[in-house]
Amino acid sequence: MGYINPHLNREAIRDALALKGRVLIRDFFEPPVAEALAGAVAAVDWRLLFRDDTGDRKLLGDELRGLTPAARMDLATGIHRLAESAFQFQYYSHSIVDAAKRGDSDVLARCVRWMADEEFLSAMRSLSGMDDINRVYAQATMYSRGSFLLVHDDETAVERRRLAYVINLTRHWRPDWGGLLHFADDEGNVVDTYFPHFNSLALFTVPQKHFVSYVAPYAQGERSAVTGWLIAA
Repeated sequence: MGYINPHLNREAIRDALALKGRVLIRDFFEPPVAEALAGAVAAVDWRLLFRDDTGDRKLLGDELRGLTPAARMDLATGIHRLAESAFQFQYYSHSIVDAAKRGDSDVLARCVRWMADEEFLSAMRSLSGMDDINRVYAQATMYSRGSFLLVHDDETAVERRRLAYVINLTRHWRPDWGGLLHFADDEGNVVDTYFPHFNSLALFTVPQKHFVSYVAPYAQGERSAVTGWLIAA
């Protein structure tokens, strides 16, 4: 059994990506693959990613669990204060690439090694027409109550990111809980929105302005995914 759904309409996907620079592909993986990935992500010991005045920060699982309620409140206040005037984010992450480099053999590490191999990369080159794609970065992400990601375009001087992707692994979600992937134009208009359907792949060109909306405090679940970039040499 392969990983990718063999019944995808690749021509239609390629045309949509060429026309709009983004596409949401439903039922991207074979069902057992999506189920295995969802189970693996559910077992992750998450670290919290955010920014402060010194730059990007992370808190590991043990550090998070050790915070007092007052410390958690202070952390949230600092995160929100920076978001008033600068790029900010607050979500949970697990570096699958680091796990694969360590030689881990769990489902997520095996998945990213597959994504770095020819079956996945050739499919992405074919869908995008970008023949220079030859590397992938992957992290597991989880958006829970209070999580968000402000507007940005993923462009960086450090590497040539060609495509961004989100493999959605959330079985039950509601749009009024937040956590939706929105695309914006230069005037601030929201021009497209992707709902995190289970086993869907959001694929979009870099640079492109996008953000993830704030997850409401009444949300009854977590929005989990594998996310990253396809990179050219």
